[in-house]
Amino acid sequence: MAYCSRLVVFIVFTALPTFVTQSFSSAEDDPGPAIYASEAPGVVRIRATGVKSDGMTGGEDGSGFVISPDGYVLTASHVVLDDDLYSQIEIGGNLGPETGDGAQFGLKLLKRDDDHDIALLKFDAPPPNLTVLPIRKGPAKAGEAVFVLGYPLGLPQTHFLDGRIEAVDGDVLTTNALVDKGNSGGPVMDRKGCVLGVVFGGVTSNEGGPVNGLKFAVPIQALADFIPADAIGSPPSEMKQEGDVIHVTDALQRTQEDHGLSDTVKSYQDVIKARDGFKIESVEGVGKVSYNPPGSPFPEAKIAADGMSMSFNYSLRNGPFYDQRRGWIDMSVSTRQRRIGAAGEAVDGTCG
Repeated sequence: MAYCSRLVVFIVFTALPTFVTQSFSSAEDDPGPAIYASEAPGVVRIRATGVKSDGMTGGEDGSGFVISPDGYVLTASHVVLDDDLYSQIEIGGNLGPETGDGAQFGLKLLKRDDDHDIALLKFDAPPPNLTVLPIRKGPAKAGEAVFVLGYPLGLPQTHFLDGRIEAVDGDVLTTNALVDKGNSGGPVMDRKGCVLGVVFGGVTSNEGGPVNGLKFAVPIQALADFIPADAIGSPPSEMKQEGDVIHVTDALQRTQEDHGLSDTVKSYQDVIKARDGFKIESVEGVGKVSYNPPGSPFPEAKIAADGMSMSFNYSLRNGPFYDQRRGWIDMSVSTRQRRIGAAGEAVDGTCG
């Protein structure tokens, strides 16, 4: 068992060197997929590097999340390195949910509170249309369901974990959500998608044996004096629409197997639905992988008037049974989709 400066026994997570299937409409539904689709784009994969006194370069991987359209980000203090031990510290961040090929943005440290293991960062040049995670006003309660978004072990995809608040002890929340190294600084959210805590560590062993399900977060209410008033985004019911946009890529694939005495031609109309709780606004890109016979024109996406789906009309042709030529289509379509309802609203429209 390891100890740190806080009056809690835990091991700090140091790092090793899109989407919705349920709507927000019902608390009886599983809100996890909708929370992921809506808020993963606002979760930041953070990488901090610096130079030690011996001239060697070191670094930390962690998570963070956007709390303001102006580009303010919360994370764990230990993720951004100790400036007493490192010089020339540089902090970069990639926005989720897929960060492997995404652009990295520079971040600067504005302030830190090592007692709570929390740090406030800001993008050097805030990316446009940032997704802002709503902040919960009320305290966390023991027993309530929670979700955690972040980048365990520095993996490039935003990972989703679930669990319960096991206990609330002053400025420490205990949860059984199985967070790991790299999750530090990530948001702990309730079923409405409202942030109620920030991951900072956990116990992984005790007297030589492994320990699971004993992880810690600082409650967001304990940071009221730490976070400047102008660093918090608008209340959920007033957030800008950009925070309610997701970018989705769907695949359209079909192989025709029928063979007749002569060429067999069939027409198809395939429909791809918008993610639950969202509507399609526009097509952002089309990936034309392959279409047989060669030279056939790829179908265009036709977005329904209500934005709830898009359709594709096309034909495939197979050769006669004796030569077994097959027709197929393989393409991808990337769309911009906006959440239905009031901009930025949580599951029931409030983060009280």
